[in-house]
Amino acid sequence: MAQKIVNIDSNSTPEVSASNQAKSSNKALLEFQFPRGVAGFADAFRFAFIYEGMGNMVCMQSVDCPEASFILTPWDEARLGLPPTLSAEQRLCLDVEHDDEVVWLLVLNPFADATWVTANLRAPIAICENTHMGLQCIRNQTSLDIRFQWMRQPAP
Repeated sequence: MAQKIVNIDSNSTPEVSASNQAKSSNKALLEFQFPRGVAGFADAFRFAFIYEGMGNMVCMQSVDCPEASFILTPWDEARLGLPPTLSAEQRLCLDVEHDDEVVWLLVLNPFADATWVTANLRAPIAICENTHMGLQCIRNQTSLDIRFQWMRQPAP
């Protein structure tokens, strides 16, 4: 299985991996290419990940388009079941041979609901640390929730 950029599984306190600490001085290694871009941002193809060292969320910030910024959290198999499978075309785009080479992340939305931070289950993000490639995998299943109640909003 591929190493995670940030160890942010839902059962532990996340830590930046040792390999990332060594890479932090090299800007090029921190960027991930999204060859198909991200929905709603036609000019955003390069992203960096920002992690403050606590919690199980990370910010994905576009290097090309500053207004493209997303809060992500790891796919939680205990709550959601197995992550999606990649098509052959998606594996080619990510330059991976097997699905276990990717880390699945959900895009969170803290603005859609006053009570809940919601997660978009229809368009998760797949990234591969080894190839520095990423892909938003928009799924056609309309039954998948785009505003899944992920966690309660923090108290003001």
